[in-house]
Amino acid sequence: MGGLVEAHFPSLVPLINVNHFWLCFCIILSAPFLYHALFVTRYPGGPPFLKGYIPYLGVAIPFLTNPEKFLRQCQEKFGGIYTLYMGGNRLHIISDPISGIPTVWRNPKIFTFSVLANRFDITLFGVAEKQAKDTVFYKAQLDLIHPHLLASEAVAVLIKNFNDNLQAILPREIEKLDIERRLGAEGVVLDLDQWLKRIMFECSGRSFFGPSWPNDDDFFNDFYTWEDGIYLILKNYPSIFTKKAIDARERYYTKLEDMFLGKDFSPAQVIVERIKVKSF
Repeated sequence: MGGLVEAHFPSLVPLINVNHFWLCFCIILSAPFLYHALFVTRYPGGPPFLKGYIPYLGVAIPFLTNPEKFLRQCQEKFGGIYTLYMGGNRLHIISDPISGIPTVWRNPKIFTFSVLANRFDITLFGVAEKQAKDTVFYKAQLDLIHPHLLASEAVAVLIKNFNDNLQAILPREIEKLDIERRLGAEGVVLDLDQWLKRIMFECSGRSFFGPSWPNDDDFFNDFYTWEDGIYLILKNYPSIFTKKAIDARERYYTKLEDMFLGKDFSPAQVIVERIKVKSF
């Protein structure tokens, strides 16, 4: 009767540890969904916003499954301008250029091109990251576009310059084909696409940069090689696939630099205004 009774109770520590684990697991699992629901929202005054229910992926799955069908359904429901959330990014879809272009132009804070512009500047054009992401410098360059490229007076000047250059360059290039007068007799075989690109390249260069624009074949070939490798460069392919295009780009830039620094450089008005922008 007076003896001690020894009782054994199961330890609560393993149970507490298990509950703590599942609580943490649920919090971690639910956090992305809560963030997606509460913080991934439509911009104030922005177009209709489709974000789906899956964090980060958004509407990527239905888009990738059948892009054309998905985009047509979105257009029927939301109109010509809407925003998709996929892979953590917002993708603005503009299928109505008549109303879309003015809308985008009036809302630069919503339809920002800075991310795309930075990627092109840094990856494709090789611009230093500091310069590419300098907002003041970037804005100063954009401010040149309207008065010197889009204004009706500027367009008229560019068209006249282009036509004047074309009238001088086209006969010269035709004469190069007429070796031993074969052009009018039996004709010649040529890559028409490459030949026309060569003419347009020089006409455009002279119209935008002035009569000092180089006209040698190596200069054009480097540009053409660089242009041909744009996709590989933007997709960040290994250097073994992009080296040829990037080397051509650097030679092209070197030739441009020689032109700008040459004592006989005669710049077009667009360049005169461009060099007023702060340069790094």
